[in-house]
Formats: sequence, C-alpha cells, structure tokens
Amino acid sequence: MAYLVHCLYRAGGAEERLAFRRAHIEHMLEWLPRTVFGSAILGEDGKAAGMLVALSVDSAAEAQRFLEAEPYFKAGLFEKVSVDALVQMTPPYSRDVLERELAKSP
Repeated sequence: MAYLVHCLYRAGGAEERLAFRRAHIEHMLEWLPRTVFGSAILGEDGKAAGMLVALSVDSAAEAQRFLEAEPYFKAGLFEKVSVDALVQMTPPYSRDVLERELAKSP
C-alpha cells in the first residue's frame, strides 16, 4: 500500500526549514527504501510551500511514524498535514539525488 504525506508550511516555516534541512535529508535517506517519490511543493512565487512524500508501507500508522520522526514536522514548521492512501504509479529517484543534496547542505 502507498500513502501520501502532504505538508504545507506555516508562515515562516519555509525559511526556518533550512536549519533542519540536513536532518530532513538524512531522514529521507533512512526512509528511501520505502519511498515511492518525494518532492517539494512550490508556491506561485516559485518558493518552497511544503512537501509531498509517497511511501510504500503496510499501514497508515507506519506513514504516521515517518511523519512524527520527520525533522520539519518535529520542528513545528507545518500548518497543514494530511496522510492519505494512494495507488503507486511511479518508481523512486535514485539515492544519488539525495546524497548530492546532502553534500550541499550546511
């Protein structure tokens, strides 16, 4: 089963996320074997507005565990969060994409 974790930043959350970005990417690497896809959500201004993560997990409770351990979530950066069941249609990106981002992170 796949679950979509949809999170939108609260006011100021997008800017504050940079302090937690390294931990966020490390969290994503840990969950990569169970990730269908992950993406930033951009606002009309082209700036970060939130994130989407689709997980291939056995239950909504496991998707909730992903969320509760997510550094941006733990830091209170999101105003709106939902976890919904979905049908997996695409494969994940490779580990290299996240490792390149991790190398760029302070």
